[in-house]
Amino acid sequence: MSEVLTAVKQKIAEMKKIEHCGFANTETATAYFQEKKAILEGIVKTIEAMTEKEAGEVEALKSTVKLLRDDIKAQAKSPRELSRREMLHNLGKGISAAWAGNHKTLAELAFSPNVKSDNWTNPRDVSWSEKGWTVAKAPLGEPMGNMAGNDQYLINPVYETEIMQAAAKKSVMMNLVRHRPMLAPSIFLPTRERGGVELHWLTAYGQQIKGSKPKGAQRVELKAYTLAGYIPWFDEFEEDVFVDLGQMFIDEFIEVYGQEFDRQCLLADNDPFCGAMACADVTKVEIAGAAVNDLTWKDFRDAVYKIPAEERKDCAWFLNETVLNHIASIEDTTGRPIWRRPTEAMPGRLDLYPYHEVNILPQLADIKANQPFAVFMNPKRIQHGNRKGIEIKKFDGTTESMEYGELFLRFRKRDGFLVAQPKGNVLVLKTKA
Repeated sequence: MSEVLTAVKQKIAEMKKIEHCGFANTETATAYFQEKKAILEGIVKTIEAMTEKEAGEVEALKSTVKLLRDDIKAQAKSPRELSRREMLHNLGKGISAAWAGNHKTLAELAFSPNVKSDNWTNPRDVSWSEKGWTVAKAPLGEPMGNMAGNDQYLINPVYETEIMQAAAKKSVMMNLVRHRPMLAPSIFLPTRERGGVELHWLTAYGQQIKGSKPKGAQRVELKAYTLAGYIPWFDEFEEDVFVDLGQMFIDEFIEVYGQEFDRQCLLADNDPFCGAMACADVTKVEIAGAAVNDLTWKDFRDAVYKIPAEERKDCAWFLNETVLNHIASIEDTTGRPIWRRPTEAMPGRLDLYPYHEVNILPQLADIKANQPFAVFMNPKRIQHGNRKGIEIKKFDGTTESMEYGELFLRFRKRDGFLVAQPKGNVLVLKTKA
């Protein structure tokens, strides 16, 4: 029972370290305090199960738990919300601390070391004390080992949420696809065709009821891989540049990540995922004209009917703005445009269906023979697996570092992409062979 008591004391010590670094928004704060309440309830149940031998210590623990509960309630009512500048300053300060290996500052900013292993360290399992970094799943109070040589860290999850919200503004697909949290490198998703249940009419008394059961759900695997990038950096950090440092990291990260997100959703061809245009089972429709310059709005109208009505009600076109501009510029014999952009609503519609302009898709001038250039689909068909955590690491083992003294900040994130059931549900418009 003494081991249980020690474990409870350790949890309470961790609970006292209420998040003082602030929250990017109230939704993040609410989720944080709800999690703390759940931990407290577990502590209370453990205390109630203790025997009378520890009665004195139990009463002291109950008093501590009550104070913690009151503190959480008070902070949950009015959580400290970070201003944009404060968030950028803390992010820049954390990057600087990671660069210099300042573990105490990293702990204060809720950054955590990511131990060099196949599995990433869960920030929830890591805490900071006078002994250094400790892991909750390790024997109680045991340090993580010599962290002096560790140089890779996971940024504060609060700041990660803010960064990903900024990245979504640089991506067309990020706010449209279906996101799934991943706690493992691979998960299996059940997918079911439309009309899975069979129905039968009985027209006479005593008629045999034929056996009927839903068609079994297909299980498809969604895998997550690590995406890494290198940002050219400098190694002199002063407090007055922390805000600029945080802004620089966000700008560099969201620009490349937003475009890569769209590429994996639409264009990727087994590198390492298959986007909607590269899937083997998609419906491919050729335009009527001999070349892309003969493209008309009628090609779009005829193509959509290859997709069932119950599916296409949620579909939209994805194409380059130059292709859209070509359609909008076609004139009749009197010089008036055949197709006009709507002025009353945004986004616009391409012959009754919404469209999204994606600049990574082929431009009109670059479209060759037998080349897909537009996609018609329900974007929710694309499953994005999100494994939490953005890792940063000082990286100086490069040729540029030796020759020019240029350093890099490496970032890593883990994601998975899967186009679910493309057959009969995803359409690609292409030129003739």
